[in-house]
Amino acid sequence: MEVNMVKKIVVPLVVALVIIAGVFAIYKLLNPKNKEVLSQGNYIETVFLTEDLQPEVANSIHVGDTIYDSTGRPSLKVTDVKIEDSTSRYVTYDDIGRLKVDTSTKLKDVYISAKSLNKKYTWAYSYGTDLIMAGAHVPVYGENWKVWTTILSVQDVK
Repeated sequence: MEVNMVKKIVVPLVVALVIIAGVFAIYKLLNPKNKEVLSQGNYIETVFLTEDLQPEVANSIHVGDTIYDSTGRPSLKVTDVKIEDSTSRYVTYDDIGRLKVDTSTKLKDVYISAKSLNKKYTWAYSYGTDLIMAGAHVPVYGENWKVWTTILSVQDVK
């Protein structure tokens, strides 16, 4: 009877230790803090597109601004900003109630080029709880602005 009690206690403890060790190993692989591992990756350059912005918001995005992820961590530095008139068309009503297509918008499309502040150390650059990947839709936070964007391109740079 004593052997069965030992098995009931020891076996679950060993299994729990193996699981904890496995989780710890996975965590260390996915979140390295080792400077040697972190220095082996590349920086990234990416282009974000945000469409149909009010001109005031578009004009508040500047070269040199820091882009923060959703956790507030500085992630990227704006290297170029290109502001264009939006090509969007809107359906509105005229004075007598007929539908008309309005192309005279004052809204802006903004292309934001940015370079990462840190090197990526996995297959994709972490951005808060998201990853920087072409085609992804992510929020981009500046000091005093936030825009929803589509990532158009991502390139590794040394």
